Order: sequence, then C-alpha cells, then structure tokens
Amino acid sequence: MFTFKSFFLTVTIIFCALQKSDSSASFTTKNINVGVVSLRNFGDLIFYGEVSVGTPPQKFNVVFDTGSSNFWVPSTRWPTKTMFRHQKFNAKASKTYFPVPDRHDESIEYEAGALKGNLSRHNLMLGGVMLEAQDFFVGFKPDSHLIEVKFDGILGLALPSLKIAGTKTVLENLVEKNLISQRIFSIRMKTSRKRKRAGDEVQNAGQITFGGLNKRHFRGEHVYVPVLSGTGFWKISMSQIYVGAHDVDVCIPQCFAFVDSGTTDIYGPKEQIKKIYEELGTDKKDFACSEFKKLPAMISFLIGGKRLFINRNNYAYEYTDTKDAKRCALRLVTSDTGTDTWILGMAFMQAIHTVFDFQDFNRPKIGFAEAVP
Repeated sequence: MFTFKSFFLTVTIIFCALQKSDSSASFTTKNINVGVVSLRNFGDLIFYGEVSVGTPPQKFNVVFDTGSSNFWVPSTRWPTKTMFRHQKFNAKASKTYFPVPDRHDESIEYEAGALKGNLSRHNLMLGGVMLEAQDFFVGFKPDSHLIEVKFDGILGLALPSLKIAGTKTVLENLVEKNLISQRIFSIRMKTSRKRKRAGDEVQNAGQITFGGLNKRHFRGEHVYVPVLSGTGFWKISMSQIYVGAHDVDVCIPQCFAFVDSGTTDIYGPKEQIKKIYEELGTDKKDFACSEFKKLPAMISFLIGGKRLFINRNNYAYEYTDTKDAKRCALRLVTSDTGTDTWILGMAFMQAIHTVFDFQDFNRPKIGFAEAVP
C-alpha cells in the first residue's frame, strides 16, 4: 500500500542504476534463475531500484511495493509540470509493445496517491530475468501527490487478489513462465550509519532478490509464519511487543500486521502506540535529540514464537533538515487508517531480513531473520 511518509518532505525517489553488488555471494539455490536488483536509500525514507520495459529497453525507477499488486510507469502523456523530471514510456519506440483493447482510463489508487492508466503488455527486465508479455499500466493523469514525487513508477508485489481484474501480476507471470528457481523474493534493506540530510541518497543500500536469498544478508535461520488469507496483503499475526525487556501488553491475545516495503515507518493503533510512547518516556513522535541515546536500545516483536529485534537507530531517527537543523523523531506512528492492523514498514525491515514465499498463492508465508547490518 504505497504511502508517502516523511518528516519534513514528501517521500521521493532518485533515479538509480541497476547493479548487482555482492556478485560473489552465494545463494541458497543451485539454479542460476535468480534476479537481483540493487536498491538505493533516499533520505532513509524509502528504497527503490531500476527495471526496464520494452524493446529496446526503457529504464524506470520503481518502488518495489509489497502493499499493492499493480505495475505502472508514466507515459508520454504524463504532465510536464511536475516537481521532478521523469522517464516516460514511449510506446512508438518499442518493437514489442501491445496495448490491450478496451482497457483505457483504469484507476489505480493508493492510501496516498492515484493515477489513470491504460492497460498494456510488454517485456519486463527484472534484475536479469526477462518476463515476456507482462501486464502493466501506462500512466497518465496523476493526482497532486504523484505530481510531487521523483520516482517513475510502482511495481506491486502483494498477492494477486489485490490486482485490477483481468490483469496478470509480476508474481503471477514469474510463476506461470517458471522463470525463477524458487517462488520467493527476499528483501535486504541496510540500516544507515550516518545522519541523513533531506534529499541524500545512498547507493548499494540493499537488494531485492527474485528466486532466492543471499546467505550474506542474514544471521541464523528464518522463522516462517503463514500469511492470513482473504486480504491480498502480506498480513501476519504477532503476539507481543517489548520495549527493552518489558512486555508492553498491547497484543492481547494477538495483533495483526501488514509487512509493507512501500511504507517508511511502523504504524499501529492509537492506544497501543500510546503505551509504547509511555515506555519510551514521551507523549509524541518528535523529541529532543539530546534524549536520543537515552532511548531503550531495543524494541522487539514476537512473531512465530521468536523475538525480532530492532534497535533505536531503526525505531528513531536523527537527521538534518533543509535548513541544516538537527531533528529527531520516532518511527512508531499512530495509524490513520482506522483499523487495528499494524504496518511494519522500512523501519522494521531494515533490521529484519524478509523472505516472501509464494510457492502456493493459496498458502503464502513470510520468513524473518536478523539482518546483517
């Protein structure tokens, strides 16, 4: 569910080049059918990578979003008066472009952000894996949110039930054409070690791997939990949340969470977040930076019987704003969706290596392990 989350600026994404760092690393598969996309970190707010569409290939920055299922890139009809310049898909320049008849002006909506698009079919290069006849939307008429962002498109990696009817998702195409060694993708998002200035980006800040997982990206074994059926999201249950060694007593008897790579922060119900704030000694998101090192070293989430730890550099944030002032804020935020479901975004995934398993679309699961810093 791609969302625009930031502190003093709209989440934006900067153009990046596809790289295969850690090329000497070993994968857990014996087959070479693995696609690897290098990620960059923009301002410690969002991760993004590069794909190409068409013949010859046209390159686009995309958010790999586990909270949505549709794939779109901007067309030549995308407005010219946007905050940032965008790569635009030129259908006439491609030899393999196929517009789907009677599928025009389709609406794609996110929690924040919406656009119109025409359904098309084309070749997609995904980290070295070629998906022929991939459905995607050639976008136009973005709303005021999408006018302001710097990324080109969004590639949805949620389960197929969230897709627009009559389309085939990237995950479905990978399965149907048997293009990857294992029906999984894994995400590594590195934790930044330096304070960020608004607009900073870090190259080689992580990877998304289609068809395998890199053993150098995690420690120990993954604990796998089933995805709860019926939502289309990568939704799981968790049992407890600890601040330091203390059980905050908020997940009684359990609570539910979306694992969402398109969201920056960790979101929870108002009353539950309030209890965590009390344990942290604050009553609001923003706090004095002089208190940063006094925060508890760890917060943990009990998932699948295993405590998964994030440190204060994951759940809190120190950065420099556009006026060179130092700011500090928590990344544990009250949800504005009106539901009791948590969202475990980038702040969680930077500490936890995550494997999304779709061997069976009817019984998907997610694996969690401690990420290598």
